[in-house]
Amino acid sequence: EQPLLQPQPPTFGGVPTKYTQHVGPSSSLCSGAMARPASQFCCGCSLTFGVTFILLLNLIQNLFYIVTAFSNVVMKIPVFGPNMGLTAQTFNAAFCLLGLPFIFSGFWGAWTRMEGHVRLYLYYMIASISLDAVNTCLFLSSGDICDHMPRVLQKHGSAFACGFMRLGTIIGVLQLVIVQVYFAYTVWSLCEDYEATGGGPGLPELMKTANEHHQKRRYLAPHGDEHFGVAAGFPVAYGAFDSQNTGLGGSRLFGGTSHETNYPPVKL
Repeated sequence: EQPLLQPQPPTFGGVPTKYTQHVGPSSSLCSGAMARPASQFCCGCSLTFGVTFILLLNLIQNLFYIVTAFSNVVMKIPVFGPNMGLTAQTFNAAFCLLGLPFIFSGFWGAWTRMEGHVRLYLYYMIASISLDAVNTCLFLSSGDICDHMPRVLQKHGSAFACGFMRLGTIIGVLQLVIVQVYFAYTVWSLCEDYEATGGGPGLPELMKTANEHHQKRRYLAPHGDEHFGVAAGFPVAYGAFDSQNTGLGGSRLFGGTSHETNYPPVKL
C-alpha cells in the first residue's frame, strides 16, 4: 500500500508561512485560520508602491489638518472646520503632528526594506483608524443627522432630504471603513513580506542585477583572460598561474635554484 501524499505547507514568496495550517482529515476550515498577506496592491501594483502611496496620502492629510488648525486657532483666519471646538482642533493638530515621525519612518522602511520601521507606522495607522471610528460613533450618536441638513436639500422636501442624508451617511461611512481597513491590510502585508524574506532583495531586484557580475568580471579581468576570447601574451598579476615568465611574475631572481620560505631565514 502506497503512503498518502501529505500536502506541503504553503509559501509566501518561496518562504513557508504561518497563516495556514496543515490540511488533514481532522482539520477544520475555521480552526486557527489567519488571513494571508496580500501579494499586490489594487490588483497589479507592488506592495512597496501601495504602502508608499498610502504614506503619501496620510502625509498630505496630516499636513492639511495641521495647517487648517493653525490658521483657525492661531491666525484667526477661518479656512476649514472653523465651527469645530477649540479642543477638537487642537487635538487633531497634535495627533497629526505626532504622526509625522511615524510616517517618515514608514517611508524609510518601505525604501530600505526594513520591517520594523514599517510596523511602527502600522501601529500609528491602527491608532488613527481607532480614533476615526470613535469620532464617527460619537458624531452619529450625538443627534439626528437630519438636524445638520443643508438648506439646499430642505427646499426639495424634508422627508426626501432626510432620507437622502441618512442613506448617504451610511454609504460614506461604509466606504471609509473599507478603504481604511484595506490600507491597513496592505501595510500589514508588506510587514509580513519583509519578515518572511528577511528584508532582502526580492526577485525583481535580483533580475535587474542578474548580469551585473558578468559585466564587472569582463572589465576587471586581466588582459590575458582566456574566458572572454582575449589573446594571451600580456603579463598578469605577480605570482599568477597564467604568467608568461616575463618580469617578476615567472622569472628567477639572480638565477637562484632555491626558494627560502622560513622566517627568519636560516643562516648559512
